[in-house]
Amino acid sequence: MIDALARQRKVETIVADMTRRPLDADLKDLCQIVYLHLLEMDEDKLRDLYDTGDIQFYLIRVIYLQLHGNRTPYDNQVRRFSRITNPIETDYPDE
Repeated sequence: MIDALARQRKVETIVADMTRRPLDADLKDLCQIVYLHLLEMDEDKLRDLYDTGDIQFYLIRVIYLQLHGNRTPYDNQVRRFSRITNPIETDYPDE
């Protein structure tokens, strides 16, 4: 099931549609967090969502919560890291 979602790029499509921008490194990390969440889910629940066609709605909800929630894995691992770091280009500009 998860491999079918990955081949169809369902999560990536939903993330790009919800954010209305191309997938940058941070959004690709978000996609990986969502796939990891699916891998850690109860297999029976995941199968039920997939078989009934509710997986799309479930993915939208998970992605929405990751994007807009506080203390989510995406917030803790990606956003906070981005806030406290500077790109190397700003520290060492081309000479």
